[in-house]
Amino acid sequence: MESEKKFLDQQKIFKFGICKKNESIHDIFKRVAKSISKIEKSFSNNNKALDFEKRIINLLEDKKVIPNTTILMNAGRFNKEPLSACSVPPVDLKKNLKKVKKTVDNFHLNGMGTGFNFDDLKNPIDIIEHLNQIGIEGQNNKKQLRPVGNMGTISINHPQILNFIKIKIDDKDKQWIFNFSINISNNALKKIKNKETIKLKNGKNIAAEKLLNKISESILISGDPGLVFVDRLNQDNQVISAGKYESLAPCGEIGLTKGETCQFSYINLGKFVKNKKINYFELKETINDSIRFLDNIVEYNISKYSNKISQNITKDKRKIGLGVCGFSDMLNKLKIDYKSKKARNIAEDLFSFINFISKEASVNLAKERGSFRKYKESKYVRKNNIIIKYAKQPTNTVSRKDWLDLDKKIKKNGIRNCATIALPPTGRSSLLIKASQSIEPSFKNTLKISPNNQLLMLASIQKFVDESISKTINIPENYTVKKIKEIIKKAINLPLKGITIYRDKSRSFQPIKLNK
Repeated sequence: MESEKKFLDQQKIFKFGICKKNESIHDIFKRVAKSISKIEKSFSNNNKALDFEKRIINLLEDKKVIPNTTILMNAGRFNKEPLSACSVPPVDLKKNLKKVKKTVDNFHLNGMGTGFNFDDLKNPIDIIEHLNQIGIEGQNNKKQLRPVGNMGTISINHPQILNFIKIKIDDKDKQWIFNFSINISNNALKKIKNKETIKLKNGKNIAAEKLLNKISESILISGDPGLVFVDRLNQDNQVISAGKYESLAPCGEIGLTKGETCQFSYINLGKFVKNKKINYFELKETINDSIRFLDNIVEYNISKYSNKISQNITKDKRKIGLGVCGFSDMLNKLKIDYKSKKARNIAEDLFSFINFISKEASVNLAKERGSFRKYKESKYVRKNNIIIKYAKQPTNTVSRKDWLDLDKKIKKNGIRNCATIALPPTGRSSLLIKASQSIEPSFKNTLKISPNNQLLMLASIQKFVDESISKTINIPENYTVKKIKEIIKKAINLPLKGITIYRDKSRSFQPIKLNK
């Protein structure tokens, strides 16, 4: 079938676990669109729901949009499973580990990656080993249709921080179903920059430079840990009353509090270039439909969660993550070099536009459906919020006045979703439609782009992303600890929310990046 050539080979699609054996990609699109469009009926009428269903099918068939693979796997196929990509399971790691296993297994079977924070544990390493084994056993279980990843985070002042840093280099060939990150506060970042000492929670002091050396050594050997600039992440958390971020999605693109989940869909930017120009009109229409689609996903999920904590936090925040793929494809069509200043300028224009239109769409949804439950407790009702932050960074596509007018609309009408933009790695979803991953350069050019130029692109885009970005700084095999330290210090001085660095060929088991 000619149209099938636009998509990944059917056998590979089946191996991804997102379909039944005889189900084509077109069958998947139809059941997903039909299932999610049913939500429209509860807010409008049958005709509008049918019209929305047709629009979603067209966007999927035209490869303008592709959801995360949990949505593709579960929607319209299983009746009880939610469509979220990841969660911080509401478990107590200090108590019954059999109960923890049961809960985590359930999340994994539903297709969700999981994130954990180990700050409250005196000896976190044993628990980490236990959770990793749960993940390995789950992957070997034929009931688990979709491979999922895990994220483990710990604060830099934890007494066991040195053991946490080297967890992956003690046995370099060990299989890990985990990525690890260190939460670093603004105060700790300052101490790293000034080469001061950091006071651990047990009262002991350790040189910040020693920690940075150990972190860089581990990254050189294993690609872990990543670094999370946690205060920067929480500064853009618009609903602190619902909890500070405890951990992250498995690839670090979104902060999550206990029980919170995330749901993603991706706009394929390569499809919006016409005559060497970005078609912003078509892009706007697609963003509007994508926000409605994701809000329907949230509504669909609430009754599917097996615990009240996840149900309540979802109602409180209604967080969604509209991401992208095909960024490199777009630049290629525009004949623009990824590492050029022109590419970064276009990125700022583009992502400010995507974010602005997504927020407009969420305001319009609030008029129809109401705001997220904790809206009146959120930063949106205050003078200084994330919209005002964006207003201080006008671009060619969105002016300061546009943002300030939007802020007035939000204060008048509310907003449906507490956050709308996050940039996951897109993994298997982008492979399905043969698009380049997220904001990554094309694979063959990855190591041709200097770490500095990768950081500058990351910083340009982060300016207009509510959450964070899963963008690995890829470095050649011959890089040294000293050079890795330099990259980390540059990242600290840029407006980033975290950084992950991967040295080519540094892992026997490559990091799980195909879990979205």
